Order: sequence, then structure tokens, then C-alpha cells
Amino acid sequence: MSIARAGLGLILLAASLPAIDLHTAARAGDVAQVKALLAAGADVNARDSLGGTPLHDAAWSGATEVVRLLLDAGADTNARHAEAGSTPLHYAVITNHLDIAELLLAKGADLRARYRTGSTALHLAANRGYTDLVRLLLDKGADVNDSDNAGATALDEAAWKGQADVVKLLIARGARVDVRSKESGATPLHEAAVKGHAEVVAILLASGSDPGARDNNGSTALDEALRYRHSKVVEVLLRDGRSGGKPGEVGAGQLQEAILRGQVDVVTLLLDKGADVNARTRFGSTLLHDAALKGHGELVQLLITRGAKVNARNSTGATPLHDAALGGHREVVRILIDHGADLNAVDGETGATPLCHAASWGRTEVAELLLERGADLRPRNKAGQTALKAALDNGNTEIVLLLRARGANE
Repeated sequence: MSIARAGLGLILLAASLPAIDLHTAARAGDVAQVKALLAAGADVNARDSLGGTPLHDAAWSGATEVVRLLLDAGADTNARHAEAGSTPLHYAVITNHLDIAELLLAKGADLRARYRTGSTALHLAANRGYTDLVRLLLDKGADVNDSDNAGATALDEAAWKGQADVVKLLIARGARVDVRSKESGATPLHEAAVKGHAEVVAILLASGSDPGARDNNGSTALDEALRYRHSKVVEVLLRDGRSGGKPGEVGAGQLQEAILRGQVDVVTLLLDKGADVNARTRFGSTLLHDAALKGHGELVQLLITRGAKVNARNSTGATPLHDAALGGHREVVRILIDHGADLNAVDGETGATPLCHAASWGRTEVAELLLERGADLRPRNKAGQTALKAALDNGNTEIVLLLRARGANE
């Protein structure tokens, strides 16, 4: 065969082969087929139906030799995927192919190229915890504090995902620890606290992150850790000894949040750090009121052990026993009575006793226990109702029978 005829044959072959063949070969890492297709004149930068090039495919698949062949044949290192805006470097990073990333960077891959979310290759590597790739990108000049469309940096990404080694590396390379998100105002410390990454929280605090920083909702990292019940993170933040961590500086609001959620371990930590067990909430109740109303028996016991006042009055004059009776929490009622709660305390707003509350709301088991412990049947609330009258008016038949069996009169 003459050289001319051979050349014509390659041209005809190239014309007969669809562009997708090169994509398929690149994706499969088929070096021989890629060589043949390139020799036949296949377009090295041909786009598939999704807008990707063969170099995208090879980078994604980890086909190092194919990447080298494509680059030598003139593949566009910074070709953008039509749909996602990603480059071959993004693909190599996402799939953790360090050697391919090195090849692409050597051929001029743009470190500042952005994915559709504004993420750079550094963001993608940090998010996934690919420490070696993060180091490579930084060594090649990636901006450690570059932000994506939402204002998040690589440190935000690593903190959110709990990538402790990457967090350390980024900070060592100059990452700002208190940079704020454009959307939420959150810092990397907030991100780590929300997700419960105690080790990352400790690293950030040791690197100067401000635990008192507030996001756009006014929340600190400690607030977020409490909200999401991350007791280990709470412990790390309280142990730090700065804002929100010194004895006596833990707010009633933080303790109340933990009480309402029934977080015994967190409440214990907060009390150990000096939180006031008898602090008032913004609604005038004590923490014991809240725990009693929610039926958190273990917390009620803990608060009493730590010195909570069993007969404290809230803004309406009710005691924790009123709240426990109202909520129908028999076990909490028992604990309170065992620790000296006044069985016949009168609510300042309604004039009701705990028994009257139980009768009004149909809390049969609570009413039974209160009667067993000696609750007075005679007191009337401000509406003139005895416990029996309250039960009758509210149609609570079981309690009516119970009270009448005890000799109650209207």
C-alpha cells in the first residue's frame, strides 16, 4: 500500500467514526484505541452530548496514559463542560487522581477555573478530604482564601465535612479562620459545630477562631452545637475558656435550649461550667418549670440535685408542680413531691392548685397520685371551681369518679 493510499484510508476512517468513539476509548482507558483514533484524525476536543471532551472522560476515569496522549495531541486543558462548567482538573480532583492533576497543571490547567457553584479545584479537594491534592494545588499557587458563589472558602468546605487534616493544612497555609459566608454569616467554626465535628472545632479554636462570633441569625457556634445536640462539640467549646465558656458566662437561653431538648449530658456540662440552675428564662419561668412541663424526669432530678428551687414561681405564679400536672407527667410529679413540692400551691393567675389543673385537663394518673399524696379537694380557683367542678365542666369522667370516691363535693 502506498503512503498516499494509507493516508487516504486514515482520513476515510476518521470520517466514518463518530466523535463519541474517542470519548468511549478515553473513558475506558484504552490506550491503543485512543492512539488509533488520534492517528486517524479524530477531534481531540470533540464534545459529547453533555458537552464534555475526551480529556474530561479520561480525567474522570483515572486513565493517566490516555490523559498524557490527549494532552500531547493538543487537548484543551481548560475546556469547560457545557452543563456544569467543570474542567478536566475539576474531574481529576473530584475523583482523587493526583497524577492526572499534576499532568493537567503542568500543561497549564487554570487553578481559578470555577465549577457552576463557583467552586475551584481547591474547594472540591478540601470538601472531600484529599489532603495530597490540596497540598498540590496550594503548591501550584491556588488561593487558599478564594470563595465560591456563596462566599465559602476551602476552609469552610473542609470544616463542614469534618476533614481535620485538610483543615490543619489550610490553616498552616494561611486560611482565614473567621471568614464569613455571604449567605449566612457563618464562620468555619459554625460549620463544624453544626455538623458535630469536635476535632475540627478544637483545631479552629486553637488557631484563633472566635467562639463568640454570631451568624446572621445571631447564633454562636455553641448555640448551633446545642441546637443539633452535639454534646462533644459543646464540651470542646465550653472547655475553650473564651466567650461562652467561662464559669458564669453561660446564658440561661443556652441552658434552656438544652433543657427543652432533654439533653442531660449538655445540661450537666453547662451546669458544671457555672450556669445558674435557678436562672429565669425570658418568659419568667425557671429551668425546672421547663423541664417539668416537658416531662424530662431525669433532668428534673438533676436540676433539683444541683439546687433548683422546687417551689419557685413563674411569671403567672405557677410552680413546677403545676406545670408537671398540666403536662400529665406522673413521674415528674412524683419526683417533685418527693423533694418537697407544695401539693396545694395556688397559681397566681388562675387560682388553681396542681390537682385542679390535672382535673381540668384530664390528667387522671397525675390526679390519682396527687390524691394519694394528700392533695386538698376543697380549694377553688378564681372561677369558683373545685377540682371536681373543673373535671365535670371539662367532661373528664374518670377524674370525676376518682374525686367522688375520695369524698369530693362541687
